[in-house]
Amino acid sequence: MFTRIRQKWARDLLNGACIVLVAFLLNLVIRDHVFALTKIQGTSMMPTLHDDSRVYLNRLAYEFSGPKHGDVVIFPAPHDSHDYVKRVIGLPGDVIEMREGRLYVNGDPQTEPYIDTVTEDFAPVTVAPRHVFVMGDNRHPLASLDSRDKRVGMIDISTLRGRVDYVLYQP
Repeated sequence: MFTRIRQKWARDLLNGACIVLVAFLLNLVIRDHVFALTKIQGTSMMPTLHDDSRVYLNRLAYEFSGPKHGDVVIFPAPHDSHDYVKRVIGLPGDVIEMREGRLYVNGDPQTEPYIDTVTEDFAPVTVAPRHVFVMGDNRHPLASLDSRDKRVGMIDISTLRGRVDYVLYQP
């Protein structure tokens, strides 16, 4: 009698451990390859995203199609261990320039309702193949380290960690 109870208890314990292990492994796979909840640090994307905002990062966004103008993306910073969040302004082959505080893509002036800071002008730049030109929504020169700065430059599309699809929390 006690042998059967011990066997059942051991089998139930093993089943429970397997369920926990499978759930843990699924969590790792989903977090690393499908989506992630990410905390935004810094003010470079204000007013769209604030410091300490929590966002849903779609890691599969660029597995089947490329980035689009206006996508908010996360990528590894080229000079340290942090991730950056910026908006895609230019795609491969686009000519990007800023004149009189207004953004032009391929000679067309852009309407950018998500910014409230005018930036310094810069000469036309052609986006390299397999790269994107990114800028923060806070265009003050000291607020956003982005493709305008040689330390960041254009971002290789293969390094994009994903696209911000949803803001879960905004302080």
